[in-house]
Amino acid sequence: MAAFPNLRRMLAFLRPHWKWIALSQVFILLSAVFTVLIPAELSRLINVGIGTSDIGVVVDSSLTMLLYAIIAAGFIMANLVVAVKIAEGAGNYLRTQVYRNVQQYSFRNLDTFPAGELMIRLTNDITQINMAVQLSIRFLLLAPFMIVIALILVGISSPDLLWIIILAIPAAGLLFGGTGILLQKGYKVRQNRLGQMNTTLQEALSGIRVVKAFVRQGHENKRFDDSNQSLYLASLVPQQIIAFIIPGVFLILGLANAAAIWFGGTEIIAGTGMEIGELMAFSQYFFLILAQMFLLSLVFPQIIAAEASAGRLAELIDTRPAIQDAPGAVPLDTERVKGRIVFEDVTFSYEGRGGAPAISGISLMVEPGKTVAFLGPTGSGKSTVVNLVPRFYDVTEGRITIDGTDVRDITQESLRKAVLPALQASILFSGTLRENVSFGKPEADEDEIIEAAKAADAHGFISAIPEGYDARVARKGSNFSGGQRQRISIARAITPRPKVIILDDSTSAVDVSTESRIQAAMGKVLAGTTQLVVAQRISTVLTADTIVLMDGGKIVASGSHRELMETSPLYREIFDSQLGGVRKEDVA
Repeated sequence: MAAFPNLRRMLAFLRPHWKWIALSQVFILLSAVFTVLIPAELSRLINVGIGTSDIGVVVDSSLTMLLYAIIAAGFIMANLVVAVKIAEGAGNYLRTQVYRNVQQYSFRNLDTFPAGELMIRLTNDITQINMAVQLSIRFLLLAPFMIVIALILVGISSPDLLWIIILAIPAAGLLFGGTGILLQKGYKVRQNRLGQMNTTLQEALSGIRVVKAFVRQGHENKRFDDSNQSLYLASLVPQQIIAFIIPGVFLILGLANAAAIWFGGTEIIAGTGMEIGELMAFSQYFFLILAQMFLLSLVFPQIIAAEASAGRLAELIDTRPAIQDAPGAVPLDTERVKGRIVFEDVTFSYEGRGGAPAISGISLMVEPGKTVAFLGPTGSGKSTVVNLVPRFYDVTEGRITIDGTDVRDITQESLRKAVLPALQASILFSGTLRENVSFGKPEADEDEIIEAAKAADAHGFISAIPEGYDARVARKGSNFSGGQRQRISIARAITPRPKVIILDDSTSAVDVSTESRIQAAMGKVLAGTTQLVVAQRISTVLTADTIVLMDGGKIVASGSHRELMETSPLYREIFDSQLGGVRKEDVA
């Protein structure tokens, strides 16, 4: 099996840039050549210059070594420029590819990968690969090349000591190989724990107001401490392994250096051929080899860490959207969509719930332009039903049609242009109010934006802001109240004038009078649009053409408010619990 398969796969896109990589290696090899020439010149300086008191040789050798050092430094800088460019390009490319693939995920995929985990993979894991690429271009070829050149020069100048280095290098190689296997597993565990901790941190910080309101700081501190401690312990393992590599390399090469001084010094004293200059040159060559082994001890663990990260990125890239267009799927003609929706014995189960269906046996017909409201206890399956219409999830059994066409036979892009949601969790994007309202129709003009905002009862508070529609929106819309965020979200869904609009508890944060104004305005602006309304509050559904009462994932009753008041005990119970003080004839 090829070494580092995931990393090689992630970096396959660099092949067209091989000329730049090759040029960078030419630079680094030239720097190595001039670097190893310095010890040879040092030997000449000591043996000829100092040994014979020839000041001319001393000056000439000193200037030559300085020139070699300057040239070597210039080539190293050129290599570094290319290495940084390629490494940053790799990070940019991988972030783009992974992000675009994640954007294609369906809701079911996103249920598998929490936002915190995705953030770690798109940041920390890519940084690991970035560092590995940069270090590899700078040192991976340099170190072996310089070691080989140093060995050749040692063999020429000090052949009696060559055996010492030949023994030291394999010993260091065995050290790298033994620890590499342990490092790869350790880094993978550490990255997984980092993703888990980031998810915990993201949940705690995004919900910090709830935590403080319920005085649960102690609980959240413990939860974070457990996650942080788990990451700490997982991080110790590879670091402890690395802690053995560097001292191990220095121990091996230190013993070898001591042996070289012992045997070389013995020859000098005995006068059997070696001179002081040659021993000094050997020490310099040996230092160069030690330095390269040290660099490899840094590069090697980074490559292993990058391999673990590359595997995590490969998982994101290999994950195919759970919802995909069927072969031969046709686009909806949005100009001709009427909005007739039919549920035919629909059953759906979420993954990870033991196969128990969230809804079952749902059969329902929604006529074009009508408002159908789904009411029922929490967990009764209301949101699940409406999420199946735009194919956020696919039915497990049965089918859903729009104007007679199964939604699975329609392209997702055209389907979701015709069916737009305004959800209870009103997520706003940093930018301006104008950009948020026109999010679904970026080309919308001022009149369209204002009309949508008025229909959502948002124009009033927006106009009261000095900047108006150009007012900045903070991250997640935190500078607006919950009710304001919901109204902006509704305006965002109205702007494209969808043929079907889903209002999933989207007015839960506004008062009843505001809700009534929104319903009245939407009835005019979206005349002819089919409306699917999910509500916990019975006041939201009173004016709906049909109210579908759900319980336990099934439809238990349906009809108008008047009909349900006469035929459904559960509906009357809900009505009495919420509007018990209102005369029934006042809302009939």
